[in-house]
Amino acid sequence: MPEWKDVLAALVTLVASFAGAWAAFRLQAHEKNNELIRHNVGAGNRAIFDVYALWNVLEQFRKEVLEPSRGRPDAWLNLAAHPAAPVAVDRFDASALQFLLEEGHASVFASLMLEERRFHLAIDLIRSRSELVLDTVFPKMATAGFNVMQPQNETEVEQAIGLDVCHKLRQITAAIFQNVDEDLTSLRQLYVDLRTAMQALYPGRKFVQVDFDRKPEDAGGAAAV
Repeated sequence: MPEWKDVLAALVTLVASFAGAWAAFRLQAHEKNNELIRHNVGAGNRAIFDVYALWNVLEQFRKEVLEPSRGRPDAWLNLAAHPAAPVAVDRFDASALQFLLEEGHASVFASLMLEERRFHLAIDLIRSRSELVLDTVFPKMATAGFNVMQPQNETEVEQAIGLDVCHKLRQITAAIFQNVDEDLTSLRQLYVDLRTAMQALYPGRKFVQVDFDRKPEDAGGAAAV
């Protein structure tokens, strides 16, 4: 029969092996958790900056195109049309932001996806109007002998380009003003909601902070705080 000292030595070895394995497991789990946190914080910061980037694109368009024509009765016709519409930014990474759903911030996740769609709707409206003006309205006005840089008689314009085109142009122009204005407001609110959610999930971490009152073209409007 084995002596007690041999049994005790075997038990000590077993306990030591278990303790070492347990410590290694805990260390691995800790490192994995830290990596997950770093991943989620990085994804959150990218999303925060992308929200600002969406707002930036629309704000520049508002200042440069919408404001000069806001409130004018001829805005439907004379709102500037550009061969190249404002470009979109990278899409939100839904898979990387999945943790928002799992950590009790489903409404923020849903708002991110909704704002992306609303942004692209605004861009599509701008592009559609520009194409209509450049491809249809201007050629018809030129054929009718209009100078597009001068004030026009509305009735004569309607006769030249057609009531159906005028009606479509009015609808799209009104939709652009409404969508851009609403998107600019909701994007600022989404920035607040997303950043607040990230701070609640990962207190002590640094998150992008945006100064919306700085010039949109100034890349210094965002900083990690």
